[in-house]
Amino acid sequence: MKTQHRKPQTISEDTHCQINSLIQRLDNVKHIADSGFWISTTELKLLLSLDENFINSLNKKVLSQPQNCKFSWRNFDCTLVDHQFGETFWAINTKENSLAVNNDTTSQITTHIPKLQNSQQSTISDSILVKITPEVEVIPSPYALIDDFLSTSQLNDLLRYTTSNQSKFIPTTNSASDPNYRRSFFLSHFPEFSDLMVNLVRKISPQIIKHLDIKDFAIGQIESQMTAHNHGNYYKIHNDNGSPDCASRILTYVYYYYREPKSFSGGELVIYDSKIENGYSVAAESRKVIQPTNNTIIFFPSHCMHEVLPVSCPSEYFADSRFTINGWVRHA
Repeated sequence: MKTQHRKPQTISEDTHCQINSLIQRLDNVKHIADSGFWISTTELKLLLSLDENFINSLNKKVLSQPQNCKFSWRNFDCTLVDHQFGETFWAINTKENSLAVNNDTTSQITTHIPKLQNSQQSTISDSILVKITPEVEVIPSPYALIDDFLSTSQLNDLLRYTTSNQSKFIPTTNSASDPNYRRSFFLSHFPEFSDLMVNLVRKISPQIIKHLDIKDFAIGQIESQMTAHNHGNYYKIHNDNGSPDCASRILTYVYYYYREPKSFSGGELVIYDSKIENGYSVAAESRKVIQPTNNTIIFFPSHCMHEVLPVSCPSEYFADSRFTINGWVRHA
């Protein structure tokens, strides 16, 4: 009988790299599972490339349901085992019968990688079948920007107030308690101007909500804080309603002001578009970069992932900082 030989398909070098990287990652996870090592939530996030929204959801589940807390990742189960030194630890176990092995044929591992250049299914070898997933839809993140938000006299009074209260500013913190995640200084009590800002935001919020096509909601508390970013300060990617205490935040606002002439650079606000992965909204690669222009205010949905890029302020004088009054509109 004449044997026909099928011409092997070829794939790009980038795809080979993706597959090799995936195989190495799976091998690393299996090694930890076989060794019985415990790993922390932070290490688990890096190992499995878990997004921030999933980690926040996982932390909530740990707090509300510590007994039998587990989740699955590919062919593995991750199970909560202990709390030590303020950290949560997990055990990784291989699922039973997760691979169907047939004595008469070579078993296949079915996995998924990003879209290939030729958008077709490609057989890499006899043991790995790669299926192409459809391209993920990107959801644009809207924002509204208003120039000359305060009058000239209000802006000048605000600047004088801010610089004269330098001693009252304290270092910012974050829900992750990571000192390298956010660096800046803030003032939470400044009734002379927080009342002004909250009243203005409350007045304009219905129009902003409609403009951003946010589902209408009853406006409740409006929060406000004064923030100073000086040399080397930043805020890494995050959203504003990802923890239980701030889940009711719907709309975020940031008002920019600083002393003229401007004595710093950087400090841009980056707002990322969104995409859905594993049922969660995560940051896409596309983004908008907003310059911190004096006397402007920006509004955007609080669920949007965003960050503040590092500030360069050579003088390091407090008065030369990038100042903001920022806050959140909560639903009632």
